Amino acid sequence: MAAILNWIMESIRSYGAWSVFIGVIIESVIVPIPSPLIIMGAGFVLISPQLSFFEALVPILLQIVLPGAVASTLGAYIGYGIGYFGGKTVVDRWKGFLGFNWSDVEALERRFQGGRVNTTIFFLRALPIFPLSVISAAAGLLRLPLKQFSLWTFYGAIPRCLLLGYLGWGLGETYQGFAKGLDRAEGIVSAILILSIIGAIVWLRARVRGRMLEKN
Repeated sequence: MAAILNWIMESIRSYGAWSVFIGVIIESVIVPIPSPLIIMGAGFVLISPQLSFFEALVPILLQIVLPGAVASTLGAYIGYGIGYFGGKTVVDRWKGFLGFNWSDVEALERRFQGGRVNTTIFFLRALPIFPLSVISAAAGLLRLPLKQFSLWTFYGAIPRCLLLGYLGWGLGETYQGFAKGLDRAEGIVSAILILSIIGAIVWLRARVRGRMLEKN
């Protein structure tokens, strides 16, 4: 993993924005790579520390935010596809254990259609400590329209890349420690999400059983 990261950083140093794009795509596929590390590393490598805060804005936007946001959106299709094409199979196969079936998921999908979903995707994608693969898989599972998912994933990636790019530029050589701290925070959030999913499954089981008792 260290060799892959070193190769990505050296590529960014040599080829700039194109390597930022490729690095973010690789990070989307290889889960163990800390998600903030590529963008923060690009901020450290590509943006001159001699620039002022406002002078650094344009190069950060062009060399980091734009390629990073596009690559993050493309990389999100992997999780989206897993949720979209694999979600129904998993729910149908394990519905006896889960306590709900695909029609319950479709009912949940209808409830979450609209502007609330757009803003939720935007803010969760913008947060550096939120696991991006979870958002993508959930959007695929709920069959969110691909155009809607793509737009709001891209919009949310812009502030995320901008913040991380500025952090890498501002922190200098210490950016790796900070990026790993963000990755640990992301791991904690992932654990909380797993517990929340388990809680949601228990709640759905209880709700479905309650409906069955009412019918009887």
